[in-house]
Amino acid sequence: MIKSDLGGIFDPKSVAVVGVSGKGPGPQFGGAHFLDALLSCGFKGNIYPVNPKGGKVLGLKVYPSLMDISEPVDYVVCCIAAPQVPQLVKDCAAKGVKAVQIYTGGFSENGTEEGKRLEREIAALASQNGIRVIGPNCVGIYCPRTGLAFLPDSPNDTGPVAIISQSGGNSFHLVREGAKRGIRFSKVISYGNACDVNESDLLELLANDEDTKVIGAYVEGVKDGRRFVRVLGEVAKAKPVIVLKGGIGEAGARAVASHTGALVGAEEVWDGLLRQLGVIRAYSIEELVDLAVTFSCLPTVSGKRVGIVGGGGGSSVLSTDDCTSAGLTVPRFPVAIQDKLKGYMEKGNTGVILSNPVDLSDQGWGVFDDCIRTILDYDGIDLVILQCAAGPIPSSEVLKSLGALFVDSIIKIRQESTKPVVIVVHSLISDVSWWVAAETERRCGEVGIPFYHSLSNAAKAIARFFDYHERRSQRNL
Repeated sequence: MIKSDLGGIFDPKSVAVVGVSGKGPGPQFGGAHFLDALLSCGFKGNIYPVNPKGGKVLGLKVYPSLMDISEPVDYVVCCIAAPQVPQLVKDCAAKGVKAVQIYTGGFSENGTEEGKRLEREIAALASQNGIRVIGPNCVGIYCPRTGLAFLPDSPNDTGPVAIISQSGGNSFHLVREGAKRGIRFSKVISYGNACDVNESDLLELLANDEDTKVIGAYVEGVKDGRRFVRVLGEVAKAKPVIVLKGGIGEAGARAVASHTGALVGAEEVWDGLLRQLGVIRAYSIEELVDLAVTFSCLPTVSGKRVGIVGGGGGSSVLSTDDCTSAGLTVPRFPVAIQDKLKGYMEKGNTGVILSNPVDLSDQGWGVFDDCIRTILDYDGIDLVILQCAAGPIPSSEVLKSLGALFVDSIIKIRQESTKPVVIVVHSLISDVSWWVAAETERRCGEVGIPFYHSLSNAAKAIARFFDYHERRSQRNL
């Protein structure tokens, strides 16, 4: 049978969650958590919990079986034991279900012949009946536009970033950490063992998805190497694609085999492949988030010339090293700019370095606005990195007050300038410094100002962002 349109799985009119505990969400993730996520994120269709015991959960009637639901069901979340899944797929076929997301584990990833047999059986049953399967061994779909979700604390508003991930846990991390940094998502798909819907299917779909401008991917292995290379190359021509490859080295490959049962390739092969296709490679989950923030929030920059403001003398030296190591340039400001900055500094009786980086230690933040505007107006730089050490100030109230003023100024200045501004907050050594950093992160995220936890991370992400756009512009000449 011809497989049904994959795009339709993101727009179900009704969802059944099979395997829901009557006690609601508990300490272990399961059916009730999916139910809670759908309710919390405002799923726009009908929701049907299923458990043989019936009853009620989270205010909804619980049906003894899928077949006891009289209304149509488009999408099923499966949270029952692996041996019961083939019968559920048969029930889905009888019910006219379009897609099944199988959270259940215990299939090919456990390496047993029985697990592999069960996975082949459900894949065959689904294919014969035109049902799309996401998983098994996955957390499925987060699509804020329709309210599909696997986490109850997911943002309800949509954005330009899509994520595909073989790992459910990494999907959680990317959504939560990305949301804190201001990323909003079009679609996030955890696809697990990929017995039906695989990485190539999802990349093809996202390439043509008007809601998606940036694609991130956590990949452990691929089902069809030739197709994957072809699809990835086509997608990378249309949109930025950021790939984190899991399972590097022998030990990592063993972990992949026991996690999703995927086939992996050599590190050198992946590295060369991604470079050749124009794909941006991330080397950690944190770097994937940094790059997603950069590609979704940073306007296209005209060059690599960076103005750095903030920090002490030693921090200024290290920040210069971080930028130059990443491939950015930190040009020395001309005497006219330094004299202008010096004039501001004399009013605040501070100032250690004025040549770039600019050290605004102690009371220098009192002339912060004037300094930043002067640097942004200078034609010799293309963007400004602002770094703030939140830890050294001992007074909680002073730190909170300065933090609020700092963000207010940044937002106002960024709105008035045509050049990008990014924020780095570091040296978090107290509860209040963590609070100030989190509040700065939240407010920057709301207005689309890129925020980073270290200058080194910021420099690497910005340099790769610039290199990507420079390569694209050269190809289009």
